Amino acid sequence: MNDGAGAADYDLSGQWTGIFNFPSLLPPGPFEAVIRDIAGAISGVTTEPGCMFDPQGTILDAVLEGSRDGSLVTFRKIYSDVLRPDVVHYQGHIQPGGDEIQGEWSIPGDWSGTFPMVRGSKAAAAAERQVGETV
Repeated sequence: MNDGAGAADYDLSGQWTGIFNFPSLLPPGPFEAVIRDIAGAISGVTTEPGCMFDPQGTILDAVLEGSRDGSLVTFRKIYSDVLRPDVVHYQGHIQPGGDEIQGEWSIPGDWSGTFPMVRGSKAAAAAERQVGETV
């Protein structure tokens, strides 16, 4: 019995909130994303505080391009700031319900870490859960 859409049927379009975790002792970095999913082709934009790399509090913008195949999501994040030439590669899995993605990011040859992303109203609940786990 099929009780709903499978992961292959999820449309990831919408507003997302995420955290990318760094290796070592660096604090996690928050980001916001707007994703457009057209039949599995992923595009979009992200914004994130640049305070770790820029003490003046600049906001970093980037574009996303990638794909969704079943529960697997892959995309590249390309920063618009010429001072951030790195391309960041993301690979994750859509969680049941289609409003959460868990995965790993990497800058090939440099470093990597994990990330969760949550869409819509679930983002606030996930942030509360994250805070509750760290207290």
